[in-house]
Amino acid sequence: MNKTAQLFGQEWRSIFQNRTLVSIMLLVPFLYFSLFGFLYEEKKITDVPTVVVDSDQTELSRELIRAFDIDQSFAVQTIVGSETEAMQLIDQGQAQVAVLVPDGLTKKVKAGQQAEVLTVIDGSNMMISNTVVRAASTIVKTVSAGVTLKKLEAKGAWGETGESMFTGIDYRYRVLYNPTFSYLSFMVFGLGGTVLQQTLFLGIALAITREKEQGTWKQTVSQHSFLQLLAGKAGPYLLISTFTLVGTYAILLKGFGVPYYGNLLHFLMIGTAFNIAVLAIGFAISCYAKSQLQATQTAMMIAVPSFMLSGFTWPLTAMPAGVAAIGKSLPLTYFLHGTREILSKGHGLSYLTHDFTVLLLMTLVGLFIAYVTYLRATAKNSIITAEQSGIV
Repeated sequence: MNKTAQLFGQEWRSIFQNRTLVSIMLLVPFLYFSLFGFLYEEKKITDVPTVVVDSDQTELSRELIRAFDIDQSFAVQTIVGSETEAMQLIDQGQAQVAVLVPDGLTKKVKAGQQAEVLTVIDGSNMMISNTVVRAASTIVKTVSAGVTLKKLEAKGAWGETGESMFTGIDYRYRVLYNPTFSYLSFMVFGLGGTVLQQTLFLGIALAITREKEQGTWKQTVSQHSFLQLLAGKAGPYLLISTFTLVGTYAILLKGFGVPYYGNLLHFLMIGTAFNIAVLAIGFAISCYAKSQLQATQTAMMIAVPSFMLSGFTWPLTAMPAGVAAIGKSLPLTYFLHGTREILSKGHGLSYLTHDFTVLLLMTLVGLFIAYVTYLRATAKNSIITAEQSGIV
């Protein structure tokens, strides 16, 4: 028992003597849980961008539109004149819901005939589509019930007589991009990108710190230029990550038959831009970190919460501004957006201009940090060499 207690004490002291290990064991869990708490602070998805087509232009249609605008789930941004315009806004990502109020809605209601209100929903995000379907159905039923009560009150028709005056505004919806509400089609692309990012971050982050621990880094720096180091160290990981990207998504799309609609070459292009950005950031981490443990910790600090903050499941618009800003600073956010645009929606490269631009900027920032660190290392080596020459 004394030996066990002695071993326990040694291990306990060794944990708290290692600041990096203490951070991983104690600070990181509290940091992540606090971050996730802020992420879901709103508790539900609100203010989904909505466009309306009012073909009826009556008091009833305006009441229906007001009901959507008042509801927290929707944010009516504009009213357009045709379904074609509404579909263009959804296709361009400027709206995620279109409410289509048909011509003759009021006439049908007054005649006691069945009338329909249709919502067209961007179903590429199941969190949004599920929320919208439930909320829209409640709104339409509430307005329908209100109209019925007004008719009953005006006629004084209650009981069996009133039943014949029931006004039915039926709710219909059409879901784009994922009409079957398939969880496989929704989640698998996002999880796949997350796994690829974590493995790539981990690999490149250890590329230089491995040499630092082995004591060969100073010699490597003195014998190679920055471009040689970048090509020699990051090049193998780029080849491996490209092979992994192609292989894993081939398994999903071809092996498991996950439906996709876009050009796979376009997907490879956004995937390559994503891999290069991750490599640049990981290369900077590896240049800066003093040990493999420190490099791993830094890389995982970025990689682990990326999926939650990427906006792939929980929209960025539903996050607090500070948390959304963190999400917008992560490369996975732009890769998953591009993946959704290409594979889920069938869009081309013109829809990915912003994603490519941000990933390029992230690449340049990562390489700049790595280059500055490289210059500091070469300068330090020169000073040491000069001092040793003076001593000799």
